[in-house]
Amino acid sequence: MKDLNVLKKHFLLSSLFLSPLFAESELSNILSSDKNQLLQQQSEQSGVQSTQLENSWINPIMIQYSKNYTTQFGSTIDTQQFIISVDQPIFKMGGIWSAIKYAKALGKANALDIELQKRQLISQALTILYNLKKSKLQLEKLELLVKNDKLDIQIQRESYEEGLSNRTLYDQALLKKNQDSTSKLELELSITKLENDFSLLSDSNPYSLTLPNFGMIEKERYMQEQLELQRDSLRVEEKKENKFMTLTKYLPELSITGRYINEDLNPLFSRPDSSLNREYYNYGFKVTLPLSINSFHDVQSSKIEYLNAKINLSEKKKSIANNFNLIQKHLEIIDKKIALSKEDAGHYESMLVTAQDMEELGDRTSFDTQIVSNTLKVRELDQEIYKVDAQLELLGLYVNVSDAL
Repeated sequence: MKDLNVLKKHFLLSSLFLSPLFAESELSNILSSDKNQLLQQQSEQSGVQSTQLENSWINPIMIQYSKNYTTQFGSTIDTQQFIISVDQPIFKMGGIWSAIKYAKALGKANALDIELQKRQLISQALTILYNLKKSKLQLEKLELLVKNDKLDIQIQRESYEEGLSNRTLYDQALLKKNQDSTSKLELELSITKLENDFSLLSDSNPYSLTLPNFGMIEKERYMQEQLELQRDSLRVEEKKENKFMTLTKYLPELSITGRYINEDLNPLFSRPDSSLNREYYNYGFKVTLPLSINSFHDVQSSKIEYLNAKINLSEKKKSIANNFNLIQKHLEIIDKKIALSKEDAGHYESMLVTAQDMEELGDRTSFDTQIVSNTLKVRELDQEIYKVDAQLELLGLYVNVSDAL
């Protein structure tokens, strides 16, 4: 019970931390250079698109140059024209400000999406590394079991040859060895597959990396620092501003207009006493009110998108909270498995002492002692395997928590 309480304290009751064995840059460096470069380019593209969208309400300044030829006046006459024109909305019933806020929210949400993609890739790489560690421990365990199987075969064969047991026990020992040997071969194949999967994510040697050691995180921090919730909150803000932008599309819009013109005068008006200017300005303002048969449906559609985003955020909060509770329950079960395995190991330690004593007295063979010794090592390996299981569960908690990976 003391061991169980210690484990609970380690995994469940304390607000521990991510071990500094892995700094954030080291975790990022798990990924291959190609994947890091792809994520970097996606991030840069998202930033450019966000800035572009944020400034999309500013209309371009149009510059136009033209040269025309005419034979209307008996000879070929050419005229040139140079125009700079501006048609810029300055008031859109709040739509311009909403467009800026919409672009900012969208840009931040997209940036978090890219960060979450990166987190998922790092999580996949770490999951493979933990499973490699677990598989290596399981391989050690199977090797010990195969040793025990071989020892048991010798014991059962001698017992059968001496007429102390029937053939069935000997055959069962042979079958058990073959089953464990088959499991060992399948595990070796699984390890090769994990190594290949890791090579698709990383350029590093999986056995040269030191794995992080995760501790339990408080539920309050887990919920507050969830990148998925931060992103979905921004999606709600984005849809809210888009709803208002959609509405303002069908409200009055005030724009200023201006044109600078430098052109050749029409020959019909180019008399010496003409008051026409070759260079002049046109400027003013205009009010626009679009009338569309689809305006109501457009606004309703954007409103529904906003409401759906709020519902999705609420559902995501429930899902993430439930995930925390489920992982916490899994950790409690793993704690109990470790405690039971330690209890078994304690029994096997006593059995080993007894077996050694009986071997000295000649009541048991060295085979029996070796089987007990190997089984004790198996139980110790079980504890290490369960600890890796706990780290895999904790990785599921940390993967989307800001500043954790």
